[in-house]
Amino acid sequence: MSSDANNPELSFEDLMGQLEHCVEQLEKGGISLEGAAGIYEKGMTLAVEAGKRLSEADLKITSIQEKYEQAIEGNLETEGYDN
Repeated sequence: MSSDANNPELSFEDLMGQLEHCVEQLEKGGISLEGAAGIYEKGMTLAVEAGKRLSEADLKITSIQEKYEQAIEGNLETEGYDN
């Protein structure tokens, strides 16, 4: 199994491309049981890393949204006191 999945230089898109390649290999067949198990293990490692990156992106987006909402609410509250 390759440690490529844990390489921070790999983009999310690269991870997904490698995962798709694993799926294609498994669907194509014609490989030994051991080979299939190794490909499956690599695919699961890639899937876990991709999931982690999606979760991190989701948290970042949520944080940005919360800050934006707080800024808007803060502006509305201060604008109301200027009258």
